[in-house]
Amino acid sequence: MQTQTIDRIAPPQSNKDPIFVPKGMGERVRVLGSTHINKVSPEQTGGAFSAIEIVIPPGMGPPMHTHANDCEFFYVLEGEITFSHPGGSLKGRPGDFVFLPNGGHHAFRNDGDVDARALIVISPGVEAHHFFKELDRTLGDEIVPEVAFELGGKNGIYFD
Repeated sequence: MQTQTIDRIAPPQSNKDPIFVPKGMGERVRVLGSTHINKVSPEQTGGAFSAIEIVIPPGMGPPMHTHANDCEFFYVLEGEITFSHPGGSLKGRPGDFVFLPNGGHHAFRNDGDVDARALIVISPGVEAHHFFKELDRTLGDEIVPEVAFELGGKNGIYFD
C-alpha cells in the first residue's frame, strides 16, 4: 500500500471513507471571541458528532451555560483552560481531558497570557454546530451577549 501526502481537505467518496483534514485546515467560525476550526461536522458524521479545534485568546470564553442535548469533551492541546461548574473549577493543561455531560452547567475560559487550543468533540453536535455558525453569521467578531443568549436558546444552549 502506498502512502500519499494530502495538503487539502479530502472529502470522502462515500459515508464509509475516511475524512482527512490537514493541520490548519477547516472552516473557521468566530464564536464569542474564540475561533472554531471545524474539522468534521455533524452532517459529515451522520449526526453522530462534530469535532472542532478551538483557539481561545487570553481572557476569553463563554459564560456559564448548559446544552440540552449535546455532550462535549475537551482535550487541551496548548495553554491552560479553566473549566467552571457549580461545584468549583478545574484547570486544564496540555494533555488533560474534560468531559462535560449534557444538562450540566459549565463555562470555560482562558485565564492565561497566551492563546489556548483544544480539540472539542460534541455529540451529537447538531444544535451546537448550528448555533456556532448562526452566531458567526449574525455577529462576526462582535460579542453581544443578548444576541448570543437568544440564538443559543433556539439551539438548545441556555446561558445563565
